[in-house]
Formats: sequence, structure tokens, C-alpha cells
Amino acid sequence: MKFYEFNKHEYYALILALNEEEALKAYEEEIVGEIEEDEIELTPDIITEKQALKRYKKALIENCETEEEKEEDFYIFINSFKYRQEEAIKRGRELSEKYQIFLVDGSLL
Repeated sequence: MKFYEFNKHEYYALILALNEEEALKAYEEEIVGEIEEDEIELTPDIITEKQALKRYKKALIENCETEEEKEEDFYIFINSFKYRQEEAIKRGRELSEKYQIFLVDGSLL
């Protein structure tokens, strides 16, 4: 799992995904609907968990007033995603969730 930051595309997004292919799929399906022809060659930046947390703390997060609350929320998201992945693997099931969207462009809200 890695964090993919879409900051050179039409809309900003920060996505935790199993791989770049899943991150691109999430961006296209959940954020833009269809990637424009001139953006097809653009790839997201891979950032560290620490960098992702820094961006998350700067964002306006519903029900989180302080940086500490944002950090707790961030790790709840990560741990929940990891847990669902581990449970699917344990049970021999196909991974139903291959990405988790952490941040999206404010103009989409």
C-alpha cells in the first residue's frame, strides 16, 4: 500500500491504494468520472505516510478540530483499510476494497 497524490491533475486527491493502477482507477471512477485525454500520461506522485499525514492535518476534516484529532482520524482510516485487507486475505476472499480516498479537491464537495 502506498499513498498517491494527484496534484498535477484537474482535481486534487490523496488516495491510499494497493498499487498505482488501483489509485488511477479510484481517481477516475470516484473523482473525475473520466480522465481527460491530455491527463492520461500524468501519473500521481507517491508520497510517504508522514507526508500524507502532514497534508491531512492541513485539510479541513469534518468533526476534527485539532491536529491531534486529525492524526487520530488519519490512523483510524489506515488501520481500518489494513484490517479489511488482512481479513479478506485470511478468509481467502478477493480484496473488495483496493483503495481508500483520504482527501479530495474542495471544489468537489
